[in-house]
Amino acid sequence: MLELTPWAVSLRRLLAYFIAVIVILGGMSLPVFSQTGNFLQLTELLQEALANNPELLSARQRWEAAREEITQTGSLEDPQLTITQWAIPSNFNIGNADETWYGISQSFPFPGKRSLKGQIAVKASEAAEQDYLAKAREVMARVKVAYDQLFLIQKSIELHREHQTLLEEFLRIADEKYSIGQVAQQDLLKAQVELSKLHNSLLVLEQEEVSARAETNSLLNRPSETALGRVEDLVYHAFSFRLEDLTKQALEKRPEFRIAKLMIEKSEQARVLARKNYLPDFMVEVSYWDVHTGPNKWEAVGKINLPWIFKSKYDARIRQAVAEEAGARADQAVIHSQTLFELTDLFTKVRTAEQLIGVYQNGVLPQAEQSLEAARIGYQAGKVDFLNLIDSERTLLDLQLEYFGTLVRFWQSVAQLERTVGQELKK
Repeated sequence: MLELTPWAVSLRRLLAYFIAVIVILGGMSLPVFSQTGNFLQLTELLQEALANNPELLSARQRWEAAREEITQTGSLEDPQLTITQWAIPSNFNIGNADETWYGISQSFPFPGKRSLKGQIAVKASEAAEQDYLAKAREVMARVKVAYDQLFLIQKSIELHREHQTLLEEFLRIADEKYSIGQVAQQDLLKAQVELSKLHNSLLVLEQEEVSARAETNSLLNRPSETALGRVEDLVYHAFSFRLEDLTKQALEKRPEFRIAKLMIEKSEQARVLARKNYLPDFMVEVSYWDVHTGPNKWEAVGKINLPWIFKSKYDARIRQAVAEEAGARADQAVIHSQTLFELTDLFTKVRTAEQLIGVYQNGVLPQAEQSLEAARIGYQAGKVDFLNLIDSERTLLDLQLEYFGTLVRFWQSVAQLERTVGQELKK
């Protein structure tokens, strides 16, 4: 192997520093979040989402529309006013008609039908309200999940930059040892490779941060490119709820479960109304006769429809109501089963995440930090090779990312639990 001249060694060392600077500056091109400015507050995001989220606004309008249906359903049909010219001559001279009739008529459904229709409209309105509340819970959970994901990305960027600084220090140490012939040039190249890998990871995180920001803005009905500040650090708090209590609360307060119950009640009332359709409705008309050639007269008319003539359509309506009621009960069973599964699944995820958080905080992370520090000191003393030092640094970064990923999954699972239960779980 050819020996390098001192001039060539200096040139190679200068080139190595140049590459390292490019890598580090490339990482600094990522968006920088202000540490001194205001943090991105979750409570403010939730309030904005509840006020502006398009899906939630749509659900609220459907609820408003359903409420207006109640008044319409409980009202009688419009009365009808009639004017009749009786016995018009063949020349169609209306002025020579024998009589003019002025009448007013009103239709009345069989007693009980109108109240049943009103009750059905009330149930539909209440179901629309619960649908709005369910959508609100869903939007809040999605905002919290997006907020936590944005924290994870920003924290990952921060950790990558910290480890860039570490690798820059390792590169300096390796260069010093290389300049006096204690290590091979391979140590410098290894440090540069690790810096390049961190730079590539930062580029991926930059793209993920843009996507997470766009998702959060979409939930708030903002332009996707709207800037977002730095997310507050997530802090772990022990989850003190029992699965049995959460299940009880969910079956009582989850909007989806209330919707299922309301739809059953609505279907039951629709079935009763369908049977009442066999009973006739009434129409009453009163007319005043203006007899042009004699004394005036009054006329009273009463009418009923005959539902028995075309009975088959009313039979079909009853069968339809029975099928709808059976479908509503099946939907309730599905919601019940799905709720129990989601509660068990999410509760298990929360408990597992808690255990992992304890392992990371109390054992793995402190040990990894101590291992890296020992490797750094050992490398400076010539007792540890550079590969072990890089491995210790990489291990610490991986564990830190895993820890914060677990912390985020914990809070995201709690947010999903709140949606399933139907109310916020106070910390």
